[in-house]
Amino acid sequence: MKYDIAAALKDCVPDGWKKRRMKRRSIGCVALAVVFIATACGARLTTVQRDAALGGLVNNNAAGPSLGPQTSTSTGPGVGPAGSSGPVIGPSASGSGAPLPAGGNGGATDIGITGSAITLATVADVSGVQPGIFRSAWQAMQAAAAYINSSGGIYGRSIKNLLLDSQADSTANRAAVQQACDQSFAQVGSMSAFDDGGATVGQQCGIPDISAITVNRPRSLASNVYPASPNGPTYINTSWGLYIKQKYPEAIKHSAMLWLNAGATAQNSRQRVYALTQLGYNFVYKAETGVLEPNYQPYVNAMQKAGVQFVNMVADYQSIVRLEKAMEQQGWFPTVRVWDSVAYSKNFLKLAGTSGNGALVFMNTAMFEEASSNPELQLYETWLQRVAPGAVPDYFGLYAWSAGRLFQKAALAAGPRLTRKALFAQLKQIHSWSDYGLHVTQDIGNKREANCTLYMEIRNQQFARIFPSSGWSCSGSLMPTPNY
Repeated sequence: MKYDIAAALKDCVPDGWKKRRMKRRSIGCVALAVVFIATACGARLTTVQRDAALGGLVNNNAAGPSLGPQTSTSTGPGVGPAGSSGPVIGPSASGSGAPLPAGGNGGATDIGITGSAITLATVADVSGVQPGIFRSAWQAMQAAAAYINSSGGIYGRSIKNLLLDSQADSTANRAAVQQACDQSFAQVGSMSAFDDGGATVGQQCGIPDISAITVNRPRSLASNVYPASPNGPTYINTSWGLYIKQKYPEAIKHSAMLWLNAGATAQNSRQRVYALTQLGYNFVYKAETGVLEPNYQPYVNAMQKAGVQFVNMVADYQSIVRLEKAMEQQGWFPTVRVWDSVAYSKNFLKLAGTSGNGALVFMNTAMFEEASSNPELQLYETWLQRVAPGAVPDYFGLYAWSAGRLFQKAALAAGPRLTRKALFAQLKQIHSWSDYGLHVTQDIGNKREANCTLYMEIRNQQFARIFPSSGWSCSGSLMPTPNY
């Protein structure tokens, strides 16, 4: 039986910071799941608790709330990465977009469209319990708009950003989605903790929703939603578990799973244990810890006593750091420590220090350390700096940028007389989308994520790729899981 965390926190926590039935996310997106860490009803969350729960996903450069709505028409020089003349990766051979056709583009063909502009709304948590939490989605969409406009726009139309703040709140999300319905052609690059707040509104108004990543089940399953990262609520990626099984066949016979005492992480850990057990893992130790548990020594002692050789934890990176440090203090590490993309953070490396060395981290996106060999990642980073100098690119901004590029691809394919119906028709036909190598290849039309992963090892307090030698490994298949 699932814990109705949203309902509980509506009573327990001002601004309500959780949502019911949040399903297990894919590779990398467990980072998102831990955003919603909260204590059970009966004790209000303090500011410190909320900050600790959310801190793993907040950029150091966040300078406080930047309140929406904000509207801008992004423009910029038509050049490629690092201010050079290329490469520019795009849907056409030249990356030049599409100019106004001889017969015109039909003018105001739908809501949010004129003969010269297309308004795209990005709904993201920017103010609220943790200011700046998903500011990177706004920034990425501004960058995508600037790039698209610089390369010719969409058949004579420039992209106009409508930035709406969902404030980490269900009601605010619903209001923002309603505004997007009324004032924009499509939602693109949205990233909200309470994204189900606007799920019904968006579906009823029929607005195309190319979110960065969906979080809650109603939003994921809404008929108008086609995320750049289409994480399903009823299945789990198994490729990361298969790699460990093949490389450490003995270690998985002595596995441990830890999670925080919050509805989302408990639910995610149950699904993860289920899937790994089907792959042959044997869990000799499972434990729930407090959101702000200061002492992980008892857990380390218990794992050592149980003969644990493989450990995984569903948590924010601060909690994982405390576990790592307890292991180091005890002078004991299991054979294999595996963390998901929540640990892919410079802050994690800084806090963990030497205790993090040797841990493995799995991802489904390109590595920032490899940007020099990834033109699309260079493109994102370059245009991000042009619209938001000093901004730090992150996982959520990466998928928001991908959403913008996905819109560009579908809108160009739909033709000059763009309508919501025509855009939907194109999105449903896209079954291989990697944003030109920025992330694993996703099946957008069928809303299915790729069963792929890459692994990094933390060496000398730096992330280093270990598998595969390039790209991602795609083995096994998505596994249906119980509806916990």
